[in-house]
Parts: sequence; structure tokens; C-alpha cells
Amino acid sequence: MIRTLTTLLPIAILAVACGSPPEQSGSDALSETERVQALSPADPAFDGRWAGVLDAGAEQLRLELEIDLSGDEPSLILISVDQGGARVPMSIVRFDGAELHFSTPGLALQYDGVLEGGVITGTFNQGGLSTTLVFEPHEDQTRDEPSAETAPVYGEGVVVEVALEDGVLEGVLTGPTAPRAGLVLISGSGPQDRDGNIAGHPVYAAIADAMAEAGVASLRYDDRGVGGSDAPPPLTPADLADDAVRALEVLQAETGLSCVGYLGHSEGGFLGLLAANESEADFMITLAGQHQDMETLLYDQSEALIRASGQGEDAVEANRELQTRVFQAIDQAGPGEAPAAIEAVLIELGLPEAAARQQGAMWGQPYAVAMFEGDPAAAAVAFEGPVLALFAERDLQVLPEAAQAALLDARGDKPTRTVIVPGVDHIFEDSETGSPAEYGAAGHALSPTARAILIEETRTLIDQACTD
Repeated sequence: MIRTLTTLLPIAILAVACGSPPEQSGSDALSETERVQALSPADPAFDGRWAGVLDAGAEQLRLELEIDLSGDEPSLILISVDQGGARVPMSIVRFDGAELHFSTPGLALQYDGVLEGGVITGTFNQGGLSTTLVFEPHEDQTRDEPSAETAPVYGEGVVVEVALEDGVLEGVLTGPTAPRAGLVLISGSGPQDRDGNIAGHPVYAAIADAMAEAGVASLRYDDRGVGGSDAPPPLTPADLADDAVRALEVLQAETGLSCVGYLGHSEGGFLGLLAANESEADFMITLAGQHQDMETLLYDQSEALIRASGQGEDAVEANRELQTRVFQAIDQAGPGEAPAAIEAVLIELGLPEAAARQQGAMWGQPYAVAMFEGDPAAAAVAFEGPVLALFAERDLQVLPEAAQAALLDARGDKPTRTVIVPGVDHIFEDSETGSPAEYGAAGHALSPTARAILIEETRTLIDQACTD
């Protein structure tokens, strides 16, 4: 998913979208000794998954908690369902019997609650917001199961590892008995697991299943620091492109396939083209891919989301002015200076200091700055092989017509096929409005229409790219 920089509300999780939370440093960091000493025995009933709705004033946010008490230290992850399932691990977690505290100083976020009567009732604080937030036991949403006809013969797939210079990625290889081609699936922005569990649906697992029906083997993997993968956070998009290149080498070694390529979702569309140029891949598939520079994409995205929320042109213009100031601060900042520069601009514009600090930490981190320097058009121009690009008609994060035009303009006369899939949102689920608030509401991980188009178009692409 593409990160959003819209109204820069003091609710940091709104701005995190599917991106990584900033790393903790300085006085905000908690040493391992301090972390352990801060923990107290927890009521065992806390263990498990919880769901609640945060009243953020202008909108309602569905949040979830994943609490794991099985390890030496408890783990708690806050999930924003309506921001594409963004997962934000809490750096400080304390239990005292039925009492719970969690926080992450870099986002100026904290929660204090009590477990009583089977629910957790407490107060959520961030920036200028302080409100009651109740969590109830989570009920899993129904997921579509692959039919016997379309399920990959590998079942859940063969687990493989991708060795990096500074870590390892764990993934799963799936496909038909005799695949015609193979691809590496690259996730959107922020840490995602191999199945792409977004708003309760395994989006990437469903895509891999569709690829198997199209006759293509696929390797999808847990991003750095997620699931079975262990590697430091990336500093630049090139780091993640390099990961994909190594994954393609593993795919070829495991399958013996000579015709291979990439499938990238959202930001993964840009990363896939970077990897394709580095590895001399045979083809590229992008789904709601990022084919515009970050500033243009975020301007378009923010305007669409603001209008969809019912706010008028005044809100659009005010937010555009705010974004312009932030973008200028990022562009003009020296190495390591972006967080402070962004914070200063936002304080000048009237944002509370705590909220300005967390936004500065988020958008000033090295990866975010490097993304603003990225050039998706140059990556698209450099790739000589055929490209298949599917866009989502109701996508409010990557606007389909704008992204399609940017890709076609960059590609020129290079072989490129684009399709706008009707009736679907950014994660290719059926949607009435395309709003992130509807993610997961369709009852399936991949729209039947999107699945059928993806399979048909992929078969045609493979005919073109893999002919001897």
C-alpha cells in the first residue's frame, strides 16, 4: 500500500497507512533492561485478538490488538483495519493483572485500559486527541477458500528462504504442476507478511492462487522484520529491490524456470521495475502500481480521500498548502535533517508539538526521504520487456487514470498493456466507494472480476514474454 500524507492529523496511525513506524531513538527509546523491568504479570484472558472502533471526530477508525503472552515478554501490535491493515508494534507494553498500558513514544501514542467483563475499556491518547476506546474479543471475518479446481497443487506451498547480506527472508513457493513461468510477488509499502493479510483478507495469497491457475509459479515472502523474516529495516527502495532480485534467484533455483518476472502491488510496482532492471527479468506485472513520483501521487491521493470524506475545496486547498510546505522541507533538508525540518514546519502551521514530532520522525526517516527522490518513470523507461498493468476503478490511493497515463507516457512504444478493473478498490476487492474504510468488507480477498481479468491477461502476457 502507498502511505498517505493527507491532513496530518494528530492521529499518527492515520498517517502511517501501510508504512513502517519510525524507529525509536534517544530519550524515546526503551532499553531491553528497562522494558523487562516495566512488565508485570498479565491476566491470561488478555492473550488473543481484540477489536475496537476509535472515534477520531471526522471519521471512525476500526482498530485491532494482537496480544501474545506466550513469550518471555508480552507482545502487542496495534492494527489499523481502515488503513489497509497497518501493523504498528508497541515499543512499551505493561500489564498489572487486569490493567494494560501500551505506547510508542515516536508516535506520541498511548493507551491505558482495564479488562473487565470480557472487554478492555480505556483511554486512547495521541497528539490533541483523548477519547474512550473499548476493545472486544475479535471475531474473524469470513474468508473465501480456494476451490478444489483452483487451489495450487502445492497446497499451502513449499517454504523457502532468501539469504540477504544482513538477514534472511522466509517465503512460500506455490504453483501448478508444470508452470510455464515464474514470478516473485512484491508487496506494497510497509512491512507485510507473505499472505498480504490486509483488513483480515489474505490478498497476496489469493493473487498467488490466481497465478497458479494462469500457469505461473510464484514466490511471496514476509517483508523484513515480519513473520519468518529477520533483517534490518530498509534505508532505500533499492534495498527492497535487491531483496526481490535475490528472491528471483531462489525461485529459479527451486523451479528451474528460465522465463521469470515480477508482480508488484502498489509501491511494489515501482520496486518491481527497479528489480526487473537489475535482474534482467522477462516480464513485469503491476497491480495498482506506483508509476508517479511521490509528490504527485500524494497530492492526487490526498485530494481524492478528502473529497470522498465529504470535505470541501477549502479543506483540499489547505491540505495542499500543508503538503507543499512539508515536501519543500524534505527537499531542502540536509542529510539527517529532515525530521527536524518537517517538525518545525508543522509547528509553524499550528500542529501540536507532539504530533509534529511524530510526523517528522515518520516522513523524515531515510526510507521516506529516499522515496521522494525515487523516479518511477525512469524505472519504467529502462525496462525493455513487456509490462501488464492492472488498475482499480475505485482506487483512492493510486488514482487509476492518472497512474495509467503516467505509465503509458513513460513506456512510449515499449510493449505495455493496461486494464482498469471495474468496481474494485486499491486491494482489488469489490467496493462501493473505494474508501480504505471499506477494505475487508467485501467478504473476499480478491474480486471475482479482478481474478478473472488477472488470469486471462497473465496468460496472454506469458504467451508474449515466454515464447522461445
